[in-house]
Amino acid sequence: ASYHKIIMSRRNNILLSLACLLLAASAVTGFATRRAVMTMKRRGGGKSLQKELGGGNHKNIQSMSGGVMNSSKQWIPVSGMSSTAELPTEEGKVKIVETMVPALMDKATNPTGAVAVVKYGPNTYCTSISCASCKIPMTKARVLEANEETDPDPRLACDFCSATYNLRTGERVTSVEKGGLMGGIVKGLFSKADDNPLPVYELGESKQGKVVINLGS
Repeated sequence: ASYHKIIMSRRNNILLSLACLLLAASAVTGFATRRAVMTMKRRGGGKSLQKELGGGNHKNIQSMSGGVMNSSKQWIPVSGMSSTAELPTEEGKVKIVETMVPALMDKATNPTGAVAVVKYGPNTYCTSISCASCKIPMTKARVLEANEETDPDPRLACDFCSATYNLRTGERVTSVEKGGLMGGIVKGLFSKADDNPLPVYELGESKQGKVVINLGS
């Protein structure tokens, strides 16, 4: 509940700022966005983590995104979920999952280590909760089918600034245009951040049916 309040507060603040910009165009150049910093520190799991993952053996983890398993991956239990039954089942919809993973938690902006999870086809994808371009939580982002740039991977488009990403790799691709005056202003404000990739993570299932996450390097 606390994270949802933070989401609504951040979204409302941005919308209010843009309304002011429409009334006073000179303020556009002074607009600045607040960057949320994710600390990607690794924490050793010890014996309890090894037990959770079946002795720490990566072969006991089943990837949910069709990724290739390799020995360099470090899987962390997602304590915010009791089992894979809590993962999204509706196709092409963004669901917030509170991982409670310390490396993803930020006291001010993401106190529960929330991530965005999308089921598409046979795979389940996981990304940063915030758009890499505008930093707005992507709770209402649009899930789009693959195009020539991403084939066979689906795309994820921010509902606020229209920044569009390869859902599997996080790579920035051609934006889905958002028309109207507001769309033009938003695009101009965040154009400098166009090349920023979206952080993506890999979800897996342990032998015990628990959800685990790989944060990558």
